Amino acid sequence: MLYGRDTETAALARLIADARSGRGGAVVLRGEAGIGKSSLVTAAAATAEDFTVLRCTGVESEATWSFAGLQALLLPLAGHLEAIPEHHACVLSRILGLAAAPDKGAPPGDLRFTVGLAALSLLTEAAGQRPVLCVVDDAHWLDPDSAAVLLFIAKRLAAESAAVLIAVREGYAPHFPTPGLDEIRLGPLDDEAAAAVLGERLSGVSYASRTRLLRAAEGNPLALLELPTVESDTRLAVEWHGPRTTTGRLKQVFGDRIERLPELTRTLLLVIAAEDAADTALILDAAAKLGAQLTDLAPAEADDLVRFEGGRFAFGHPLIRTAAYQGAPMFRRIEVHRIIADVLDPEDYRRPHHLAAAATGPDEDVAAALEATAVCASTCGGHNVEFAVFERAASFTPEGPERGRRLLRAAEAAAAAGNGPKAWELCAQIGRSTSDRKIHARATIIAGTVAAWNNDVREAYRLYMEAADHFIAAEPESAGYPLFRAVELAWQAGDFSRAEVAAEHAERLGIDHSPWVRDLAIGTGGFNRSCTVTITEAVEALRRLIAIHVGFGESVPIEDRAMVAWWQTLVGDVAAAEQLASGAMREARQSGAIGPLPRLLILNGLTEFQRGRWKDAEALADNAIELSVELGQRIGPVKARAHLLAPIAAWRGQEERVRELVDAARADSPADTVVVADTAYALLDFSLGRNEEALHRLMTQFNSNAPGEMLTLVPVAVEAAVRTGDVAPVAAAFEWYAEWAAADEQPHLQAVTERCRGLLAADAEAGAHYERAVELHHQAALGGDGDGVPFEAARTDLLYGEWLRRARRVNEAKQRLRSAAAVFERLGAEPWAERVRRELRAAGDAGPVEAAPDLAEKLTPQELQVVRLAAAGLSNREIGEQLYLSPRTAGYHLYKAYPKLGVASRTELSKLGL
Repeated sequence: MLYGRDTETAALARLIADARSGRGGAVVLRGEAGIGKSSLVTAAAATAEDFTVLRCTGVESEATWSFAGLQALLLPLAGHLEAIPEHHACVLSRILGLAAAPDKGAPPGDLRFTVGLAALSLLTEAAGQRPVLCVVDDAHWLDPDSAAVLLFIAKRLAAESAAVLIAVREGYAPHFPTPGLDEIRLGPLDDEAAAAVLGERLSGVSYASRTRLLRAAEGNPLALLELPTVESDTRLAVEWHGPRTTTGRLKQVFGDRIERLPELTRTLLLVIAAEDAADTALILDAAAKLGAQLTDLAPAEADDLVRFEGGRFAFGHPLIRTAAYQGAPMFRRIEVHRIIADVLDPEDYRRPHHLAAAATGPDEDVAAALEATAVCASTCGGHNVEFAVFERAASFTPEGPERGRRLLRAAEAAAAAGNGPKAWELCAQIGRSTSDRKIHARATIIAGTVAAWNNDVREAYRLYMEAADHFIAAEPESAGYPLFRAVELAWQAGDFSRAEVAAEHAERLGIDHSPWVRDLAIGTGGFNRSCTVTITEAVEALRRLIAIHVGFGESVPIEDRAMVAWWQTLVGDVAAAEQLASGAMREARQSGAIGPLPRLLILNGLTEFQRGRWKDAEALADNAIELSVELGQRIGPVKARAHLLAPIAAWRGQEERVRELVDAARADSPADTVVVADTAYALLDFSLGRNEEALHRLMTQFNSNAPGEMLTLVPVAVEAAVRTGDVAPVAAAFEWYAEWAAADEQPHLQAVTERCRGLLAADAEAGAHYERAVELHHQAALGGDGDGVPFEAARTDLLYGEWLRRARRVNEAKQRLRSAAAVFERLGAEPWAERVRRELRAAGDAGPVEAAPDLAEKLTPQELQVVRLAAAGLSNREIGEQLYLSPRTAGYHLYKAYPKLGVASRTELSKLGL
């Protein structure tokens, strides 16, 4: 019976009941050793008689064995492999040890998500036949790759008949974060429950002894069960009070009990503790070399310290293992590990770890053996384990180039695992470990990538320039890449002089890629009004870069395609940018190349924003934020909020939401990184009619903005300046914009130019400019731009309608104003819709505005993404693979969306034109 845990028991009962009815979830139990976590999950599992119960327990010695925990958890479901997609089955067959890993190389992409989706597919397939409960005890000792997949699964069970219970020890154990999951923190038992537990353990003791036991145990159930074994009240009073934790005191109790055992029994316990994979044959062989045999275990069994069940040795509690191992002298532990390594097969993956545990200093043989294990981990995509083992291999490597090389491999694996802080730490170690300039260069590129992830653009630029210097000294032909990246980062930061420095560096040295570096620098120069580069030169340079990269087709890395899509938006080719970004996004999801996906989602969102599909843009931004958090990329949430969500909220006049988004973006940025907060606030001020405030913010931004912001903000500044009555401050900026639009030859940019000219012209001449702007918007909508840029077209219609009303061309004014109102109403841009309604009333039209229904607004961001993919003909399984959901969850979102859209099938869905 569990005393004092009624609330926790009820919560776990609800979890299991919900999973039974198809509403899966996960709960994490946290608490110190002995607080009752295992007892709670065991009791919960006992109530799930109709479930398939899967179990695994984290084991400290297996924490560096890639996917060891996942293998133990999912191996009982191997019979379902044939029912899941073949590529998922292939990945899991390797992970579960049912098929050989490839001879060389790791599978493409970030295996956290590839293996996670495959594991989710297997779990949900089994849950479709019988509910599934996963019980994971001592999760803090799981290998990092298994832990990552477990968390991936646990967050995606909302529509499944499956539940996950995770028990995590706090205190001495490694930190085990579980963001996004429900947690129950187990505290001490209350006095009544503690007395009940103690009462089951002993009777007939004095009141004073009972009181001392209760006080010493501090409400810890395990302590209540174990403290009565302490020899005397005197010892209890003397030794159990002081600064030590309850966990430390329990270790002392177990250590004392072990110390009283015969020597050979202690030896056998030490071997079991050292080889805690519980390989019975191996343990007995190693013990024999130390003079111990199976019969020597009897005293420990009699004292309930260890048991033999299921063909394996098992300690009564993890703290007993800790006491058995840490209580032995160091020389004895080293001897045991050495003997276990001798007994193991030379090819056994455990042998290098025992050799390392037996080493007392640098040892190249140990380092080489660990490196081989790390390479093996990489073939299954276990990047978390790969970097940990490579780092350990480096720690045993004597000083010299090999140490630096192994640290570099560790840093590369850490970066591939998305662990930026660890990659950064390892790169710093490389700088102190080798003088090899090529290794320094590659490490510095990794550090630059991590800095870029963290949105620390200036530091990333510095590191890429430093990497180029290292390559120039050791391998000049490789210096082009870091210089190219340096120019791109300087451009994004609006630091055009630094871009020019990198380009001149490339040209002066005559290195490979220098024409590309120069073209990119010229393109940046076009956005620097003080630069000697002409607008035409800048646009032509960008078009050359786009043509070169597009010509390479799919051979261009996915991350570089994101960069090309960005260039396409700068030359105004929104349709091409959308096509490239969305195609690269699909490929990234299919191949598992998750690293660049947040950037692609944001770029795709920017094109949707410009095309007037704001709901889609918000869904993509939300997806980018969620994925960036899982990947540990700080830059993704900043970009998504600052460049997408905040501007949309600003155009809608949502002041509180803009403030929340800007504050969140700033919180995710380093102190020396400029977040485009003023851009969102300027758009908000402008939307709400605060033109002087908007203009002030915009004028302070123009000399420091990143390129894309100029194309958005100059037309806003022009209109705000006109409404304040002083256009002089914006004259130079508008001249730049007009030149850029003319060189671009994109109709929608030229339309905005004509609109601005109409604002700046005398009232009698303005009409011709507005009329030309309307024609160009229409041309953009009919041409390569597809939908054109509806919000900009509506702003033009509004200004033209206002002019027509003043010119007493009322019927024409109403037509333009109603066209603008329909767009503003559909997009939820309330300040703009209200402005149109005022104009219509002034024109004598007080009738309601009939906006075209925007079905997307009826859906949640997740539902919208699922619906769009379903309308494109994808099955639930294919949708799940695209969005990292289970097929059943994809179906659940469709089921929720159908009534909102007034349809009942995929066939009807495809006819909606979403």
